[in-house]
Amino acid sequence: MMNKEFLNAKGCFSLAVIDVASGKIIDDYQENNLVVTLGHTNIARLLGGDTTGKKITKLQLGTNGTAPALTDVAITAPFETTITGVTYPEPNSVKFDWALNATEGNGQTFREFGLVTDSGALFARKTRTEIVKTDAVRLVGSWKITINS
Repeated sequence: MMNKEFLNAKGCFSLAVIDVASGKIIDDYQENNLVVTLGHTNIARLLGGDTTGKKITKLQLGTNGTAPALTDVAITAPFETTITGVTYPEPNSVKFDWALNATEGNGQTFREFGLVTDSGALFARKTRTEIVKTDAVRLVGSWKITINS
């Protein structure tokens, strides 16, 4: 019998909705997410040394609440913010921090989130119940990708 080894990537999406006036967390959310096929392709290209456009630099928030699928390639009507920090919490993981301040994305209803490379390729996607963004709240979160856990 042949032993097969697989490279598996999975994500964990974390989000805190913070009341700007009080500084209190009014919604704290954490859940696993889907690394889409383009994300797997991105990992393979990086292993082969093709680094151009492959770095994850952005988080997009969008309007589509349809459940994530491996074939997803884009966030619907995206509002984009820059990744604010990258850390390596374990030897086999990377964590991307992000924030959407009180002045950003107001008047939009967000149902989906996506990690995106600097060339615009979707790496991972997550949906949740809607968040109506106003200047009364800021969103702060992280997205951890773990390989073979």
